[in-house]
Amino acid sequence: MIKITNQSEFTTKYIIEVKFKIMGVVEKSDIVGAIFGQTEGLLLDLDLRDLQKSGRIGRIEVENESKEGISKGIINIPSSLTRKETALLAATVETVSRVGPCEAEITLIEIRDVRETKRQQIIERAAELLKEWDQKSLEQSEIEEQIDTDIKLGEIISWGSESLPAGPEVDSNPELIIVEGRADVLNLLRIGVKNTIAVQGTQVPKSVIKLAKQKKSVIAFVDGDRGGTIILNELLQVAKIDHVARAPNGSEVEELTRKQMIKALQNKKPAKTFKVMKEKDKIQKRNGDIDGSIQKILKKLKIKDETVIIKAIQNIQPGFAIGFNKALEKLFDMPVGEIFEKIRNFKDTQYLIIDGILSKRLLSLSINMKIKLIVSKNKEEELVIPENILVWFF
Repeated sequence: MIKITNQSEFTTKYIIEVKFKIMGVVEKSDIVGAIFGQTEGLLLDLDLRDLQKSGRIGRIEVENESKEGISKGIINIPSSLTRKETALLAATVETVSRVGPCEAEITLIEIRDVRETKRQQIIERAAELLKEWDQKSLEQSEIEEQIDTDIKLGEIISWGSESLPAGPEVDSNPELIIVEGRADVLNLLRIGVKNTIAVQGTQVPKSVIKLAKQKKSVIAFVDGDRGGTIILNELLQVAKIDHVARAPNGSEVEELTRKQMIKALQNKKPAKTFKVMKEKDKIQKRNGDIDGSIQKILKKLKIKDETVIIKAIQNIQPGFAIGFNKALEKLFDMPVGEIFEKIRNFKDTQYLIIDGILSKRLLSLSINMKIKLIVSKNKEEELVIPENILVWFF
């Protein structure tokens, strides 16, 4: 809210801000007196005393600090004169060369347009008002959709020791649907499917593997892109999967409509019809052994203690991202889903390790932050890695 505390603040157009250096210890009153005294008569139409009496300039404010026999500080002079007159007044103040017996140097810092600040406040406040107005003016269908989303968000639970996003019936229902992330769980809740759980990455949590064994039927519902294929391959290798449902080619489960989700689940296929990628066809085995190529990269970057990065790769939690600064101090250890929102808070990040898929968006963000190395489990299909950043896949 814009506040107007008094009439002088309201009529002020400009603030003349100058800095001073005085070779001696002086008081604020000495400085103000010198300004009035030494500018008197220089410009007949801009006599400071007359201008102040008529309210065309406000109270002169002085911030003064004296150290080792030298006084330094800032002077602010409010003005309601024209731009030309205000500039002349600022130039006049700069001519003050003494305060009492002491030599003085006064230099203009800036002339601020107070009205510009108020205009910006008005624009920002108007934007807030429009936003509030829009929220109060939602169509009936939009209101219902917002209520529905809020309700479904409230139904998502954190399941197991890894706090995985899941539907409220994940334990009680004899059937289980395994999806990739929290957004997938939410989208399925919108159509009343409550027996879902998200693996939060390509490394399937052991608790999900154990849960799947206890269920009568398990469906893997994955995205229709390369990332979905990678997650499906992992699931087929380590978990009991009876059927596989996939989003349309190039689509993600989280963005499907009600009709598309129902159709995908109805068209599920037996898991045995899907070919499991052999271990030797993977980019790397995830068995704790680090390929020599990462050590070469770390040496190229002249990292002092390579074991810090290597241990982080070996021990990273499924679906998490870890960031280190140049000194190899850990800056964060967070779920991959939160990285876009929070990584900008860690501007010193130099090395990024993610148990997930390197996307074009994350790669672009990393380049902008000048991150030197990204270690990732996989990448988006057809992702091009530029030469100005090092990327290694484990």
